[in-house]
Amino acid sequence: MPVIVPFFESRGLSMKNIFELQAIFSFALLIFEVPSGYISDLLGRKKVLILSAIIHGTGFSMFYFTSDFVTLVIAEIFLALAVSLFSGTDVSLIYDSLAASGIQKAPIKIMGRRLFFMQLGETLGGLVGGWLVLWSFNAPVIGQAIVAWLPLIPAFFITEPPRLKMKASQHKQNFIYILRSMTKHSKLLNLIMLTSIFYGVSTLLAVWSFQKYWSELHIPIIYFGYLWAAINFTVAIVGRYAHKFEKKWGSVSIVLIIGVLPIIGYFGMAFNYWIWGIVICLTFQIVRALNSVVITDALNKRISADMRATANSIVSLGVRLLFIIFGPIMGYVIDRKGIHVSYMYLGVIYILCFLFIVVPFLKQKKDFESIT
Repeated sequence: MPVIVPFFESRGLSMKNIFELQAIFSFALLIFEVPSGYISDLLGRKKVLILSAIIHGTGFSMFYFTSDFVTLVIAEIFLALAVSLFSGTDVSLIYDSLAASGIQKAPIKIMGRRLFFMQLGETLGGLVGGWLVLWSFNAPVIGQAIVAWLPLIPAFFITEPPRLKMKASQHKQNFIYILRSMTKHSKLLNLIMLTSIFYGVSTLLAVWSFQKYWSELHIPIIYFGYLWAAINFTVAIVGRYAHKFEKKWGSVSIVLIIGVLPIIGYFGMAFNYWIWGIVICLTFQIVRALNSVVITDALNKRISADMRATANSIVSLGVRLLFIIFGPIMGYVIDRKGIHVSYMYLGVIYILCFLFIVVPFLKQKKDFESIT
């Protein structure tokens, strides 16, 4: 990941092509996301995680053999299927396990630890990937292919907890039940979902532009691994202590921070051309951590176990749908008008998101804090 944009460029892709590739990945996720979450709810978490690990390893192994846009598309579709199967299943397994075991530990703490170790892994991966690229662009690709198969090992040793399941023969009734539960439960749940979706996209768009931004700042590629490690370590630390931040400052303050930081981040990078621009990149990582822990926890506390994986997949689907729309547009603007102009446009968009999503969310203060 620390050199994936230069790797794509080495295969002849422009920034528009790169965002198109990720839009195709997101479109594939759009197709696979909800069915995969539904399969997880029906068939079980362990089977889905094993299948996901096999496809995941296959997808990254294909990267080594890619030489053009079309072959990269095929590899990304494999990865989209793997991610869609994994997405929601891992989170659901955590909440199912805590409920079945009777452990009183707050799920938000577990979510924080989960994010911490995920990002600590990506931090180390950033350093290793940055070193490997000194040999060639293929070296980190080979390393990634090897690492991509590792999740298959723990997946085989998982003991799935007992839980209520929807009837496998009543698909129509099940989807009606899920949609009603998610859309008609409360206005607050709708706002939680919208926050998770729109601010998930804010970090996704930013992260896929970072390496181009660093190139614009004339930072040598040798330092990309260190920068990638730094931004992921930020996610790890904030995620690890997100529950403490929420306890100290309150849930509403966390939502306010999530709403404000992308505005600061996009405008900050638009007008900064050196060291402060790099520091401002960290604002998106703070949003990513708080969104992944606090908002995800708020969502999962308000949905039942029998539909949890599907609900998480629907939120992930929303993120990818927006990325399909905005990703290629951002790539086009970067190629035509420059990355700083694209950041200014996104800053304006997130001012609107603050007004139409965060402000109504903050008005639900009493109901939100009553559970979180």
